[in-house]
Amino acid sequence: MMTYVAFAGIDLNTLIEAIRTSGDFPWLQGWFTAVATFFFENVVCWTIVPPLISEGILHWMTSLQSTFWGVFIGDLLMYLPVRFAMQFVARLRWVRKHQAQIELCSHFFDRHLGKTMFVIRFTPGIRTPALLAAGMLRVNFGAYTLYSALSCLFQSLIVTFFMPKLYAPAIAWLKGLWAQHPNLVIAIIVGFFLLFCVAQWYIAKAVMRHLTAKNSEPTAE
Repeated sequence: MMTYVAFAGIDLNTLIEAIRTSGDFPWLQGWFTAVATFFFENVVCWTIVPPLISEGILHWMTSLQSTFWGVFIGDLLMYLPVRFAMQFVARLRWVRKHQAQIELCSHFFDRHLGKTMFVIRFTPGIRTPALLAAGMLRVNFGAYTLYSALSCLFQSLIVTFFMPKLYAPAIAWLKGLWAQHPNLVIAIIVGFFLLFCVAQWYIAKAVMRHLTAKNSEPTAE
């Protein structure tokens, strides 16, 4: 599937192999999957888990629980340390100087937190900065937890029940095409992911522009 992908000393291929070979122990397989999402959320959820489900290697219940808890806990681990650190950072002169802008961003999150959490859940590249910003602005913890859980559950349902049905025929077709035109298969896969990333970027940009425009509308006295 992939030759080698590593981040922070973690070998993704090792995790994939661990998931494959631990099928007799669903709790262990789920734990490996959840840990993998901490480091490679998009790769694991969208390109690894669905094929493993379609091949019968990963059970749907294990996938649903592990992807949900892995991504949800990852969201909390991004939010909480930054929120705690802001108690000390807020004393810095630069932060006090830009307090008005910070409060404006905080109001935006308070008004549009639910929409924002769902947008960033499916938009690679802006999720991490947005989650860190939520912690920095000390967004309401209860609301953050609720919308994070709902968006994580929605993503896990798609990954577990929709994507495997899409992957099974697509992989069978690509395997047949690979035997005669391997370069074409590579071009198709690369083109698909480029198109996906560009589409997600434009969608996120349009939605955030719309939300920002609504946030800046003057309110009636």
